[in-house]
Amino acid sequence: MVNESSTSIPPSGKKHFSHHRRQIYLQMIVGAVILFCGIVIGSGATLLHLKDRMIMRRPRPPVTDIVEDIQSRYNLTDEQAEKVEDIFKRSRETMHALSEEFRKKIDAEFQKISIEMKEILSPEQYERWENDFKSRRGGPGGFGPGGPGRGGPGPGGFGPGRSGRRRFRQMEPEQLEPNSSLE
Repeated sequence: MVNESSTSIPPSGKKHFSHHRRQIYLQMIVGAVILFCGIVIGSGATLLHLKDRMIMRRPRPPVTDIVEDIQSRYNLTDEQAEKVEDIFKRSRETMHALSEEFRKKIDAEFQKISIEMKEILSPEQYERWENDFKSRRGGPGGFGPGGPGRGGPGPGGFGPGRSGRRRFRQMEPEQLEPNSSLE
């Protein structure tokens, strides 16, 4: 006869099944954590890569808010506050007009570049160049990524690795030209 105690009958399988299920859940949790970390790292890297291309402008505060702040900081009288408000209103209008004038001059310069490039390039080359040029400017007549004041095209733009900003090194006084206006 067979001795029951010596026979190795595996346990009912519940223990093995529960251990297997626990392992699967643990793998799913670890996978979800890895996926989440990948998304976070990828998003962060994308933002770092594109931060120079994003234009984040804070809205200008209303002139009245500026005047109220100045009035409270410097204890201005109502008469002084009115004069300050007039100054800031005129200044804002002037700056807007200058900005529009500058924008028109920039657009005219871009038109000159386009005309000169058209004379040099073949029609196929010019068409490709014009599409690239417009996309770098943010569309026709636009100031988009890489436009004025935003550092210009970055890597892959008009120059390898150039940010468009000029870096000036500090010059010693003896390195300056004799008729320099910095004296």
